[in-house]
Amino acid sequence: MTRGGILRLAIAGVLLAACGRPTRPEPVALAYGRALYANDADAAWRLISEVDRRVKDEPTFRRQQQNLQGFARDAVQQLAGYIAATPVLTTISGDRATVTLRFRLPDANAPPMRTLMLDWDEDRLNSLSAEERQRITARLQDLHTRGELPTLDGDETMELIRESGRWQVFLNWAGGARVAFAATIDPGLPLDVTISPSSAVLAPGERVHVSVRAKNTGGREVTTRVRHQIDPDAEARHLALLQCPLLVPARLAPGASDEYESEYMLLADAPATVRAFTVTYRFPAEAGTP
Repeated sequence: MTRGGILRLAIAGVLLAACGRPTRPEPVALAYGRALYANDADAAWRLISEVDRRVKDEPTFRRQQQNLQGFARDAVQQLAGYIAATPVLTTISGDRATVTLRFRLPDANAPPMRTLMLDWDEDRLNSLSAEERQRITARLQDLHTRGELPTLDGDETMELIRESGRWQVFLNWAGGARVAFAATIDPGLPLDVTISPSSAVLAPGERVHVSVRAKNTGGREVTTRVRHQIDPDAEARHLALLQCPLLVPARLAPGASDEYESEYMLLADAPATVRAFTVTYRFPAEAGTP
């Protein structure tokens, strides 16, 4: 499995950044693997090569990341600390390296974990009392200590380059695909729609978190069902939709607004010839809407 496979089956958590300057690439690959699991923008950005940063700046990178808050974030931080990895193969040629690690990750989506973590409902987790939070934290530690924590195992291969004597992860954003996001709204719907980010450059195996915000600017309730379309259609299979709660009809009272979250990944096997996508969110009027 290549970069972006097993690590993206788990939900977000937090990396505790390694100190010092590793002389081998494997610790950097492990740290970046934890950052992917963690969805920790700070840690991931520090580990990405300067070559890549010339293509995508930090604010743009941060807008692509999901941002957990409160106890939901703390719990995933704890899980990220349980990640283990064993080197499988390292190839170094000058200032370039390819590292394959065998990761063992906490399976945050396993049924027992979802039950313990309240289906990862961020609002419910963040409303827990201090005693309830402590009980969950202790239970996670106990599962880990006993070796009973559900896990996922898989290999990840990463490319790194040495810059100023320090190994950094090379994502090749310059050779990535640009994904543009747009919206089309039924003329009869009084909606103001904004999308963040408006575009993103993705390397194979990389994902982007997208927020679509719709506001009812009219004087009546609006009902719509948000849909999405990926173009060109012939290449759409290479851009996977990981998260999309857009199928339920949305009802907005006059002046009200709502936000819809979705997440896409450029699949690791996407050919180099795939360089651009357009994702269009469509807001049609529901049958019976005046």
